[in-house]
Amino acid sequence: MPKDLLGRELTPHEQRLLDLYTGLKELAAEDLPPTAAANVRHALAQLAQAVNSLALVHEHLTDLDV
Repeated sequence: MPKDLLGRELTPHEQRLLDLYTGLKELAAEDLPPTAAANVRHALAQLAQAVNSLALVHEHLTDLDV
């Protein structure tokens, strides 16, 4: 079972958040129409706050060119 940065097993809700975050990162890397790309980046920024606060990941979106 996946673990967070502190070594704890993820709850089903945490795993779902992490899956959504990963999916949005993948979508943000695609060539989307401008309005779609802007909205995906906005959603990704909001979700990044949650996954970072929960210690599911630690990364800066600027490091990912998003």
